[in-house]
Amino acid sequence: MLATTWFQRSGHVGARLLARGVLLAASVAGLLGLSAVPAAAAPITLTTTQTSVVLDAGDSFVITGQITNVSGGPLLTTDFFLSLSGYPFPFVDVTPLLGDPEIVIPDRTISPVLDLLMIATLPDILADLNFNLSILLSDINGNFADEVSVAVTVRAAAASEVPEPGTLALALIALAPLVMRRAGRSAGSSGASATLSPAPLVGT
Repeated sequence: MLATTWFQRSGHVGARLLARGVLLAASVAGLLGLSAVPAAAAPITLTTTQTSVVLDAGDSFVITGQITNVSGGPLLTTDFFLSLSGYPFPFVDVTPLLGDPEIVIPDRTISPVLDLLMIATLPDILADLNFNLSILLSDINGNFADEVSVAVTVRAAAASEVPEPGTLALALIALAPLVMRRAGRSAGSSGASATLSPAPLVGT
């Protein structure tokens, strides 16, 4: 009787241990299975062709890229919007180009290389500029791609290429007496015959 009870208790303990082992193994397998499942792809993604750009002052450059569409339906390039930030306006101007031309990006496809935006710089930048241009893509369905950035360097204009601010004003001041003298001579000879030769410029 005691032997039978002991075996029954031992059987119950063994069954419990076995059940716990099976449950633990199933939990571990489930965790491993979950970690092996890839994360769901974003509805839209943007990849730029360039990750960095170097420009000289006065130059412009077109940044290109590709859009991946897994939103569940086709999208036109005019269905997308670009939000641009991080650039030093007004020294640098950024103009979106996406949507020209208008093409269709079918669902579960990657677009061809598209013109995304144009960077234009002023010609009289006196110091090098370094900044990260942030690009955020969204669509008409409210989907957002992960923000991407392009490192931009604008090299300053050479000193010989930058006009002195007062050069034109000084030139006008220097020419003023000559202009007034010429005007006075013209007024004084207004009654003379038209066959008279014009007065020579000073210094000729």
